Amino acid sequence: MLSYMVGKVISVNKKTITFENNYVGYVINISKPNAFEVNKVRKLYLYKHMATNNKNNLTEELYGFEQYEYKELFLLLIAISGIGPKTSLSICNNDISVLKQLIRQRDVQGLSVLNGITPKYARLIVDNLCDVFTTGDNDQSNVEVGKLVQALKSLGYANQDVESALKHIDLSKPNVDLSDLISQSIKFIAQEQDDVGIVKAN
Repeated sequence: MLSYMVGKVISVNKKTITFENNYVGYVINISKPNAFEVNKVRKLYLYKHMATNNKNNLTEELYGFEQYEYKELFLLLIAISGIGPKTSLSICNNDISVLKQLIRQRDVQGLSVLNGITPKYARLIVDNLCDVFTTGDNDQSNVEVGKLVQALKSLGYANQDVESALKHIDLSKPNVDLSDLISQSIKFIAQEQDDVGIVKAN
């Protein structure tokens, strides 16, 4: 059974990368292929999915993750009836701490605004995984992350900006005001965009 692999990125496509290990090339499904640079050596945690197609032929696909916790989440998602590996990989595009917190809070609406998650999938995820993530190091947060995500998206911010903001603001403080978090997020996104603009100008 494959656990992980260290190799070189040979090519990057829309949904996959070609990964070389010991002179063998592997096509691997990745949630964020653009994060990979050709000719760079990387470590990937792997999962081999085997299934039969409509012609009853056995097919194999590899799925790769830079962090083990994303592989763990992926395995939990594909174990849910009605959620396949492609959808699970798309869901893993989101920040894992935000996903876990929304699941703990049973926030179906908050989950359904994230990348790759429809209301149907959000309900399945909450029903099947809320007990798995009941406890954890982020459980002390009283913030309804879903409302923050919805507020930022309603202001026109892209998924990438929202995800970046959520990683950099403190969501763990008790009784924190949602409007303060929105303000902090907007300031961070604006600053990040200014920094990108400076880099491009140089």
